[in-house]
Amino acid sequence: MDLKLDFPEPYPKIKNKQIWDELGKRWLILSPEEQVRQHLILYLHHHLGYPMETMVSEKRIKVARTYKRFDLLVYKKAQAFMLCECKAPHIPVNQNVLNQAARYNMALNVPVLLLTNGVAHYSLHVKDKQVHWLNEIPSYESAL
Repeated sequence: MDLKLDFPEPYPKIKNKQIWDELGKRWLILSPEEQVRQHLILYLHHHLGYPMETMVSEKRIKVARTYKRFDLLVYKKAQAFMLCECKAPHIPVNQNVLNQAARYNMALNVPVLLLTNGVAHYSLHVKDKQVHWLNEIPSYESAL
């Protein structure tokens, strides 16, 4: 699977239609969305300084009356800080993706949302029900 993603090295390990999950320390089935998630994890760690132990992926949360799984949640100072919604590169990052992240955030109440399909990346700061687009993904040190 040769996806053209907008992430610098290092790249996740891929073999036999599987991708290495750096957080879970296991091989997962390679899918376009999983490849975006694993690239994002490495980018956040190696380029923006987020420690691996601050990241949690694919956990179940209750949203209204149903259960959903978020893609990636990042903590800072033991508080949920950034919710990342990952899509496959062929899926546009649009209002539907933002709405999905906002629904999940009703249960999580994090200040930063990150939406990515591996090609386009958008980050937003949410405070007092106001949304402000950020110029870049906040680094661990400069995080709000």
